[in-house]
Amino acid sequence: MDTNKTYDIVIVGAGPAGLSAGIYAGRGNLDTLILEKEGIGSMIMTHQVDNYPGFPSGTSGKEIYDSMKKQAIEFGCEIKAATVLGFDPYDEIKIVKTDAGNFKTRYIIIATGLGKIGAKKVKGENKFLGAGVSYCATCDGAFTKGRVVSLVGKGDEIIEEALFLTRYAKEVNIFLTSENLDCNDELKEAILSKENVKITKNIKLLEISGEEFVTELHLEVSGNKEVFPTDFVFLYLGTKNNLELYGEFVNLSPSGYILTDESMKTRTDKMYAIGDIREKEVRQIATATNDGVIATTIILKEILKSKKENSTK
Repeated sequence: MDTNKTYDIVIVGAGPAGLSAGIYAGRGNLDTLILEKEGIGSMIMTHQVDNYPGFPSGTSGKEIYDSMKKQAIEFGCEIKAATVLGFDPYDEIKIVKTDAGNFKTRYIIIATGLGKIGAKKVKGENKFLGAGVSYCATCDGAFTKGRVVSLVGKGDEIIEEALFLTRYAKEVNIFLTSENLDCNDELKEAILSKENVKITKNIKLLEISGEEFVTELHLEVSGNKEVFPTDFVFLYLGTKNNLELYGEFVNLSPSGYILTDESMKTRTDKMYAIGDIREKEVRQIATATNDGVIATTIILKEILKSKKENSTK
């Protein structure tokens, strides 16, 4: 997986909406990456599906998922296991930040289903949000001057954010949820050269504690429970809810679903939302696939129109 490559489309989510979008994108010869969060989606969990067209005797959600995924791969889609942590969607080349690296793309399609509405939080995360808990070092780094800070997660972004914090913090502790320092060689060399950085691998964050502000992290390190003092903790675990993850880029309904027009477009240019995460009346496998088809067809038309306009200049 080449994080220096620029994709035509990055699709966040590999349910029926995301896979349908991928099938149409791949068949349209678009360079397409589908990001699939580890775990079980709602379609895979559905034991019996009796109303999906083309299966008169019924089938399982997993069978539909397996068939769609195989078809997307056969049409050239890349599928990568990753948890999305954030976006930089305003430039022509957009960035999708994940725990498996940052990916460049011209279009983003959000197809994460219902799971992100109430993303599971670490104990203490909600309590100390804005009182020592943050998801963005570049946003809040100036407040950490002369303090002890911690970052929890994995991937390129956590190392990039840690490097930024070394400008301000007295001590930077990186707690990796992986067994290795999984980042590109340039970042690895840069972070290992910093004297005020300490890296601890193979951890699980159990709790964030304190009184008015964060004072401690409770971790499991290689199977052993330990407590670490800290003034700030920056989380890269995929625990943001929809408002925290998407609120800067899209409009949300009161229930936390993403608002789009009939073309599946959000208020940010070239950023689309499809499937169960979108505000709509009916949520079925068939309506999810419908959204995916519409979004990618609109994108294909936009790309074709752009190519025609450029050829006549």
